Amino acid sequence: MSVCRVSLICTLKNEVSSIDGFLNSIFSQSRIPDELIIVDGGSTDGTIDIIESYVDDKAAFPINLLVCEGVNIAQGRNIAIKNANFDLIASTDLGCVLDKDWLKNLIRPFEENLEVDVVSGWYEPDARTTFERTAADVIFPKLDTVIKSHRVMLPSSRSVAYKKKCWELVGGYPEWLYTAEDTLYDINLREAGCKFAFAPDAVVYWRVRPNLKSIFKQYYLYARGDGQAGINTRHYALLLAGISAIAVLLISSFYHNVFWIGLLMMLGSYCALPFWRKRISFHEAPLSKLVIRSVTDISGIIGFLMGRMIRERRN
Repeated sequence: MSVCRVSLICTLKNEVSSIDGFLNSIFSQSRIPDELIIVDGGSTDGTIDIIESYVDDKAAFPINLLVCEGVNIAQGRNIAIKNANFDLIASTDLGCVLDKDWLKNLIRPFEENLEVDVVSGWYEPDARTTFERTAADVIFPKLDTVIKSHRVMLPSSRSVAYKKKCWELVGGYPEWLYTAEDTLYDINLREAGCKFAFAPDAVVYWRVRPNLKSIFKQYYLYARGDGQAGINTRHYALLLAGISAIAVLLISSFYHNVFWIGLLMMLGSYCALPFWRKRISFHEAPLSKLVIRSVTDISGIIGFLMGRMIRERRN
């Protein structure tokens, strides 16, 4: 079995509340990285000072802090990779805490099979309140369902590793995208013929958004990125068609009672399908989960349509 040397990269901006936990989880790894490259987009809250204190006092491996004011996530990742000294790149995000065996498990498929180009890690919710636990059940995918279809899974860059030559092959992360940059990057890697593997035991814990407002913004931005990138169009088209049908039936039901039957059937399907397909627990806070699901759907539709408008203007 070969032994890989790995550069760990991340981007951040104004993460003073989470940077200590994040860095400590890196230093606690059972297999530490050979270097850590951090690209800061121009923090003004003291984040840079905290990182520099780790560089000076606590690091068991080289830490390269690059302050690049105004860069987006894709630009930051590309800058980090350009400055990486090793051929294997592991990527994660702030807002995450790494399981102690994350990097060891993420790198193992490369060491066991030289043909592997990309390894998808996994992520679990870091939920600390009742609302966050409720939202996590709605938002986060379930590992047992993903394992069944992992061959088509597109990894999140909060838990992924890949060979630098693959990053070069596809021209890096698409810097014209503010969000969905990692999804389009994954698609480009697949289309380029890169060989993917899945490491479900390479886990990071990702903090769940604490309220409906932040969840709305999160899914609006995700969907806007999808719209700009021209991806996941079928998903949003079906979502828009379903919600439009519910709205039409609701209005029509005021003119004739027969439309109430169709409305109730559509509402029943809208409520039941995600609980069945995503294996969401219906026994705990079902109304709250329906509200959260509706917020993600509505924000997704709005965001996707905005993204498509941006895409049309760009083209």
